[in-house]
Amino acid sequence: MKRTLGLIFIFILGSELGAFAQRIHWATKVLQVSSETKTEDLSYRAIQALGKPNSGPEMGDLRAAWQPAQPDSGEEFLKVSFDTLMPVRQITVVENYGAGCIQQIWLSDEKGDEKLVYSNSAPFPSAQGKIWSIKLASLTPYPVSALTVVLNTTRRSGYTQIDAIGISQDTLAFKPTIHLSKKYNEQKIVKENLGEAVNSKANELIPIISADGKTLYFTRWDHPENKGEAIKEGDDDIKRKPQDIWFSQQLNGIWQKAQNIGSPLNNRDHNSLFSISADSRTAYLMNEYDETGTMHLGISYSRKTPTGWSFPKPMKIENFDILRQEGRYTTEFALSADERVLLMSVYRADTHGGRDLYVSFLKDSKVWSTPKNLGPTLNTIEEEGSPFLAADGKTLYFSSRGRPGYGDYDIFITRRLDDSWQKWTEPENLGPVINSPTDDVFFSVPASGEFAYLCSSENSYGKEDIFRIRLTEDIKPEPVVMLSGNVLHSVTKKPINADIFAQVLQGEKDSIQTEFNPATGEYKFILPTRKLYGLNASKAGFYPISEEMDLRNEKRYREIRKNLLLVPIEEGAKITMNTVYFEQSQPEVDSSSFGELRRLVQVMKEHPTMKILMEGHTDNFGDFNANIVLSQQRVEHVKSYLVFKGIAADRIICKGYGSSRPLVSNYSEENRRKNRRVEFTILTK
Repeated sequence: MKRTLGLIFIFILGSELGAFAQRIHWATKVLQVSSETKTEDLSYRAIQALGKPNSGPEMGDLRAAWQPAQPDSGEEFLKVSFDTLMPVRQITVVENYGAGCIQQIWLSDEKGDEKLVYSNSAPFPSAQGKIWSIKLASLTPYPVSALTVVLNTTRRSGYTQIDAIGISQDTLAFKPTIHLSKKYNEQKIVKENLGEAVNSKANELIPIISADGKTLYFTRWDHPENKGEAIKEGDDDIKRKPQDIWFSQQLNGIWQKAQNIGSPLNNRDHNSLFSISADSRTAYLMNEYDETGTMHLGISYSRKTPTGWSFPKPMKIENFDILRQEGRYTTEFALSADERVLLMSVYRADTHGGRDLYVSFLKDSKVWSTPKNLGPTLNTIEEEGSPFLAADGKTLYFSSRGRPGYGDYDIFITRRLDDSWQKWTEPENLGPVINSPTDDVFFSVPASGEFAYLCSSENSYGKEDIFRIRLTEDIKPEPVVMLSGNVLHSVTKKPINADIFAQVLQGEKDSIQTEFNPATGEYKFILPTRKLYGLNASKAGFYPISEEMDLRNEKRYREIRKNLLLVPIEEGAKITMNTVYFEQSQPEVDSSSFGELRRLVQVMKEHPTMKILMEGHTDNFGDFNANIVLSQQRVEHVKSYLVFKGIAADRIICKGYGSSRPLVSNYSEENRRKNRRVEFTILTK
């Protein structure tokens, strides 16, 4: 390594932290390193000094930084290169931990000759971290091909770490910034303690708000009314009661006194709920439950019945081979509103650094696919945790200590860009009202997107309390519709058990399924807006009904109640095929109609002697006789589909009525759509 001491530059140590406007080229490649801390993952390696800083404005011990193999080892060095060869005016080194150990900085020209451009004579910093802005009197007369930072690690006791190394061509000092929404307005965010009905002197953790925002579930640790016996945990001699699940209900805007959820969800071990279904009848729980009271690594679910919660049953996650070493065995989960996507924060063999965020998809019978890493846009070499996926299925809130923030763990927001689950917007910090100098984790938002519930120790009654904030537009999820109701017998109007699913009719096909049980309450769906849905209900002995739910023009959160009428399969029964569509003035059915047509085929195959009268109707636009012909053509087209699917032609009689039998007046387009319909009557069962 050839070095010269030709100090041909005059340099000063910049202290101003003005607005950061210049482009800094951060190091992109490690050329040489004297030593690095060896870990099973890639943390503390020399490559962690590449790229933009992960720390700041607050600094401290960071896995995403280069750390020499031993503390107080004497001289250590790191040599890096950049994506662009250029003359240099300023050097930036982020010494995030053990600051003051930088001794020299050398620059290499195109030939590889090294020139000393900085020897440290600055006052010893009092803080653990420091950003060194080293300014040269003018641009170097040569393009810089590499940069070497030399440390004297004996200058400060303990380890020294370098987070980032950059070069630039102007004199504006680098100022670490926290990535906030461009619309962020601190004045509009107020953190409100939920009060003594919910919070106590114990720890209140992991708030989970129900979809309707009326029930708050949370975990309470070391409370005298918890079920488990006090046990000694950690390095101290204090015994603490294990965690229990509690809940509080909101009546007339006031949170009622929290209650222990009781057995079997709470036992002698640590208990925690990580999600509740949209209808609040299925609880998803940390760990697998054993009848003896022992807990095992995994997740479980419990159903709410008229007599209470059922004993939790385990849910299998394929290849759930998480690692439990170096103390990083904490697992955290979140579930999508449609209960088909499971997010988790775990430490696995393919994790780079601390815990990463993963996604798993429901396959069948409560079996989840092998966890898939959510990728480098979200996951850093540090830890990511406490994921929460909003009701829109796109907006993700999570905590991280691998990005510039206000404390140790901060909460961030990101939005999914496609169905690969690998492409996300750059995570944005939720700001200093939500994120404090301590750990900020756990975030839960109801379907309305109006409030968020989170934990904080600031202004608490004891330890961590549960707070809420009103979400501003920039950090809200996309709007959804809360759809609920009952399934009724079309004749008696009495509630009946049924299976229900909502199916997207246009664009990318998708469906969400639930069930209705009169003994436990109403059915409930959370549906993303700006889509056309078919709402379907089925039960043996009844024709599976379909109704259109058009949310294509919805731009805000709404709650809609809709009862579904199931028609018994019996002679004389008339069924309107609500989701059979035709192009304007055309006899052929639209492709979105095939779902309902397939259901009719299935019913007729299950009842091989059934005969039907298929009736076609139009609105009153156009010539009366032409509409008669068009309606006849349409039902004949439907018949041809049924015959193609194996239904005998003599079981289907077709009749077109044109505009002669309207259901409602034709004075509005909405009414005209109702009149443009296909119906059938069961002639024989």
